[in-house]
Amino acid sequence: MKKTIYLILGVLLSCQLFANNLAIGVPIYDGTQNTLTFTIKWDNSWRVNSGPSNYDAVWLFVKRQPCGANGIWSHALLSSTPGAHTVSGTNANSLVIDGVADKMGVFVHLGASASNQIISSLTSTTIVLKLTEEYNPTLSGTSSAAADNWKVFGFEMVYVPTGEFSLGDGRSSNSSNFSAGNTTQALRITNALQNVSGLGSYSTYTSSIIYASPIALPTTFPIGYNGFYCMKYEILQGQMVDFYNSLTYDQQAARLKISSNRVLTSANQYYGENWGSISLYNSSTGTNNTIPATITSAYPHLPMGYMNWQDLTSYLDWSGLRPMTEFEFEKACRGTLSPVAYEYPWGTTIMNGGNGGNYIYAQWGATATWPVYDGACRNWDDQGPVRSGFAATTTSNRSQSGATYYGIMEMAGNVWEQCVGGGNGYDYSTFTTTNGDGILTTAGLANVTGWPPNGGTTSGTILKGGHFVSTSNYFQYQISDRAYYGGSGENASNTRTRYIGGRGVRGN
Repeated sequence: MKKTIYLILGVLLSCQLFANNLAIGVPIYDGTQNTLTFTIKWDNSWRVNSGPSNYDAVWLFVKRQPCGANGIWSHALLSSTPGAHTVSGTNANSLVIDGVADKMGVFVHLGASASNQIISSLTSTTIVLKLTEEYNPTLSGTSSAAADNWKVFGFEMVYVPTGEFSLGDGRSSNSSNFSAGNTTQALRITNALQNVSGLGSYSTYTSSIIYASPIALPTTFPIGYNGFYCMKYEILQGQMVDFYNSLTYDQQAARLKISSNRVLTSANQYYGENWGSISLYNSSTGTNNTIPATITSAYPHLPMGYMNWQDLTSYLDWSGLRPMTEFEFEKACRGTLSPVAYEYPWGTTIMNGGNGGNYIYAQWGATATWPVYDGACRNWDDQGPVRSGFAATTTSNRSQSGATYYGIMEMAGNVWEQCVGGGNGYDYSTFTTTNGDGILTTAGLANVTGWPPNGGTTSGTILKGGHFVSTSNYFQYQISDRAYYGGSGENASNTRTRYIGGRGVRGN
């Protein structure tokens, strides 16, 4: 019976269309109750208690802008008290809301009572969030709560549960990939390695110190054993627009000037070089040093490229998430299954993709379809990324939809994933599970202690999963590939490359 359930769910979990139509209604503020009320819905929500034993969720967070002149957007902290937030409507008996200790947001997902269920469409659901009247940063500008601007942001995530997994795929030559020390065997990540002793020195998990952190990895470094939520899709252009439009003028200018020194005070300035399907531009101009511009995108449903490491970490700090480590990347892809040498995130050594044909430009549509084939991966076509979840249909299985063991999409192809890790002398042992707090520097940068401050070579960052341009370098799409263990100049602070993006994670 367990196998049957897993096979059925394995098909259904891959039926995840573009962003699953996540829709968040306009929030209404209640000053008496200190709450925000709004509607939410999305498609194909699941809870599986056999096979992958996980579920999807929506991460919700709130920003507030005082109504006075040039008020800045601040992150509104939410109650961490169980039961403080409520859900009502058609799906009220199925959904639960989990607060988090740092109050940065909430997770909404199917509860335990929805065991082994997939709900194709969640509708008529009303969420009431309890505010704490704490803000990061402190509210600035004349404030009148009833007149202030409120925004609720959200994106889909997938829960990767606590448990053992294999690090490295056991390939015949270990070179730079993870392995059980100087062997060709995969390393089993256990509770003892994560929470008792720590992973330790390089000789535990690689064949040479040049492939690892020069300082032993302690229990505080997330090697993947403990559970975490992972963004189901790569960060979308529309989500980056939301981010830029919540910054001050100076923060916007500092982040966007990297793209050919374009300025906010001239209309229709493109950021991201206006290349193909990756472009952001200002639809209204800003006022120098005071009023930010309004940024928009022609393709809000497509993954964001042109993201360097600082772009990624700024977005994650702003949204209350953190970067994932390359150890977590392998677990999110492989799950609890035994490793297969040279495997891709969908669990096989088969990969298809390619260029040309009648989908080069149709791919950019919000509902564009893709031929069904095993090993679905957006590669070998320098026309840009395709919409998230592009290969999933009502009948596709894991390999045909390009999904990981836990139902995470496009961990190979589309755009590079940026992770904490690598080697070549950078000490990333101080990285922990600390999430962003919504506060950025005056230059719009993340400022979380322990996060690598910059990309580039020898930076404590590594590129994983390949991208839409790669042709002969198919090894880069493999789960355990570590070709960029030494970092890459393509995600440095003064550089933006069209095929680099990323996503974030967050603990329980």
